[in-house]
Amino acid sequence: MKFHPLASEINDTEALAAEYKAAREIGKVRMGTDRLFCRVGRKVYYIPYADVRRYFRRVQEVNVKMCCCGGELAIENLVICGENDAELLQVQLPGTKAAKILIDELKEKMPNAVYGKPVAAE
Repeated sequence: MKFHPLASEINDTEALAAEYKAAREIGKVRMGTDRLFCRVGRKVYYIPYADVRRYFRRVQEVNVKMCCCGGELAIENLVICGENDAELLQVQLPGTKAAKILIDELKEKMPNAVYGKPVAAE
């Protein structure tokens, strides 16, 4: 497995692999002791909790056509922002319940980061 930083950090593969293996998994996201990991295909992206400036949930409505009718699905995403509210990562979560659990745990691990969408510039 290859690790890719979302922010500037020294890439110590052995330490990252150990933290990744011990991390709690919620969908594609893993919460380590010092870093948040996200698996995308064969790559694992990570960011130290100290480098996260803002994070929030983004719900996307997706139109669905079925054999008898249509509808909409709500797709939950976690968005991680770095310096100047630049979006570094958007990852799909398994559902609303998992999103709420993940956000609650992130609030504990990252008390200095802001939870909520950035205010749009007027």
